[in-house]
Amino acid sequence: MVEMAPNAPTGPDAPAEAFSATRAMTHISAIADEPRPIGSAQHAEARTYLLDQLESLGWATEVQESIGVFDFGVDGTQPIAAVANVIATRPGTASTGTVLLAAHYDTVAGSPGAGDDGIGVGVLLETARALSTADAPRNTVMILLTDAEEVGLLGAEAFTRERSKELGTAVVLNHEARGAGGAPMTFRMSSPNTELIEVLAGAPGAFADSSSEATFEALPNESDFTPFAQAGLHGYDTAITADSAYYHSPIDDPAHLSAASLQQMGDITLALTRELAGKDLSAIRVGGEQIVTTLPWGLLWYPQSLEIPLAIAVLVLTIVLVWVLRRRGSLTLPRVALSAAAAIVLLVAAGAASFAVWRLALLIDPAQASAVVGEPYRPILYRVAMLLAGLATVISVFALVRRWLSAVVLAVGMLLVLGLAGVLLAFTLPGVSGAVVQPALIVATGAVIAVLVPERRTAARSGVYLLALAVAAMMLGPAVWMGFDIGLNAGPLSAVLLAVFVTLALPFIEAVWPLPADAVPWRKLWMAAVPVLLVMVTAAGWAAGLVANREDATDPRQEMVAYSLDADTKKALWASGAAPASDWSRSLLSEPAVPLEDAFPAYGGSALWHGAAPAAELSAPAVTVIRDVNRGGTRELTLRLSSRRGASTLGLWVDAGSATVRSASVASRDIPTDRSKGKWSFGFRFYGAPVDGVEVRLALDQHATGVTLRVADSTDDLSVVPGFTPPQGRVLVTPEVVVTRTVTL
Repeated sequence: MVEMAPNAPTGPDAPAEAFSATRAMTHISAIADEPRPIGSAQHAEARTYLLDQLESLGWATEVQESIGVFDFGVDGTQPIAAVANVIATRPGTASTGTVLLAAHYDTVAGSPGAGDDGIGVGVLLETARALSTADAPRNTVMILLTDAEEVGLLGAEAFTRERSKELGTAVVLNHEARGAGGAPMTFRMSSPNTELIEVLAGAPGAFADSSSEATFEALPNESDFTPFAQAGLHGYDTAITADSAYYHSPIDDPAHLSAASLQQMGDITLALTRELAGKDLSAIRVGGEQIVTTLPWGLLWYPQSLEIPLAIAVLVLTIVLVWVLRRRGSLTLPRVALSAAAAIVLLVAAGAASFAVWRLALLIDPAQASAVVGEPYRPILYRVAMLLAGLATVISVFALVRRWLSAVVLAVGMLLVLGLAGVLLAFTLPGVSGAVVQPALIVATGAVIAVLVPERRTAARSGVYLLALAVAAMMLGPAVWMGFDIGLNAGPLSAVLLAVFVTLALPFIEAVWPLPADAVPWRKLWMAAVPVLLVMVTAAGWAAGLVANREDATDPRQEMVAYSLDADTKKALWASGAAPASDWSRSLLSEPAVPLEDAFPAYGGSALWHGAAPAAELSAPAVTVIRDVNRGGTRELTLRLSSRRGASTLGLWVDAGSATVRSASVASRDIPTDRSKGKWSFGFRFYGAPVDGVEVRLALDQHATGVTLRVADSTDDLSVVPGFTPPQGRVLVTPEVVVTRTVTL
């Protein structure tokens, strides 16, 4: 039976063929003692450790060195990197393809990355050890530890561009984290997915839902699965997302990573790998597309071709329900329309009330939110309060309108809204409608059966509808609670789902909360007492959340600042994309948020809170002209960009007023030239640059007598700034020191 909570971790004495979170955590602790951003010494040390571990298991290892460029197709500075992917292979005995186990080993600056993506690295190393205890598999199994994921999925791009064709039919299991705990969720799969789902269903603790992919697409995150899928690889994208306050922070360390989450992810990966390693992988490429969801006892899936018919079925069943009740005189068509409108109001009000709970908490104490994703360390009390706020809203609105709209009429109105929404989603967002249609179909079916049961058999009628509600609760329950794993900002959606269920359950609530007779004062009091009590409990949960997340009651609060020095003017700035929320940050960020394109050209004109900073004695990046020729009205420049202070991150931007970039290449890789807007119309950032820098080639339509370039290099040690004092009792997230200069050629 699938548990929504992660599995209990096993110890070092677990059987050799089994996955052990304790053994996996040993590897995570070895690489996650310090941050390992690309180009750092810690990054190189982690790579050496990974190679040593895989070689000791008898796997054939190599390092793929390349230049990664991934075009996201959106405006902004183009990321590029010199990547070093770690690859380990165990050849198959009669291979029909390759099972590719993937995770990334780099981190953002300032974070040891035990969760992101130490958990993936630990899972892969322990899985490799467990596989090594058995004979060679039928299919080739490959471990791929990608580089430069954090700066733009660049290691995965380099691997797929250079190596994907040699894999044959490949099934990739990608591992990610946007937090430090929670149940691992397979939130994306390739198409067709029939065979993939059937294999996933056999893995212990597997969790998947078709609607999650649409949710992921709405988030400002990507994973290595994106270039894998674009290259035609099949497979799964799995991640943990709870406890996201630790994400990309200095305390994303082994002590805060859930061993239970690690165990469950490892159990799933080992089971999937063993099954796929012995399977004819050619079958993965055929089959249909399935809609999948998770029930307490396992995965439920059905052909996507049924998505529209099932959505229509909900609407038809609701119409049948309306017809029967109207024939019996229980409702009229105007009341049905009014109840549908009331249901929409209920959902909007429940979501708004839930949203207000968290926003009000942030107004009172904004610093409790983490710097990267805006989450508190202890969100559970806020989760409860947000759900209670939605519940209180439904009950309060029902109390106001029940004299005109009975519980049954409101429930019918909600089914009508769900039916219409399901049809709309099925036609416009394939795969998403299941979250609405599945529970609505069960309840609508139960409701129709219940009304067709003779009225004298009250118990049978109630039992049928209660059973339908119970099944719907099992469908909605995981989505309601685990929806919060995305973050409290997604809480209103969870509150809306709860409001849907409560509205459908109103006929039973009405039975224990009867409409008061005018002559019975205590019933009037009871009528008002329930909403008031719910509001009071909501307020208590909200207040408890503030107390639980107060200063010094949790892990250290987070600050985010970057430093920029203009080497030409010797003027420096502190800046941050996060509003100052403490005396320390307010002392540095004294000015309101505005774009700072010259100081931080890589930020794409984003508004930044800022303030004056002392000028550090830091050398500006160097630009050497290797070649400068005019050909057919186009100026061709070949430059070498390097850092005099040993920075491994370099950047260059071209002033739109001085030239138009027709084509460009960096380190011999062509890059897009139409992705930046604003003053600096073209720009790139190169990560992991060698000491002697990188070669840049530009073909320009020159507009003026000179071409104006803005160049920059970047490090992450803020201690180089004179007088800098870290915030006492707090941690700094994603620190950056940028040195810029203008060059006219």
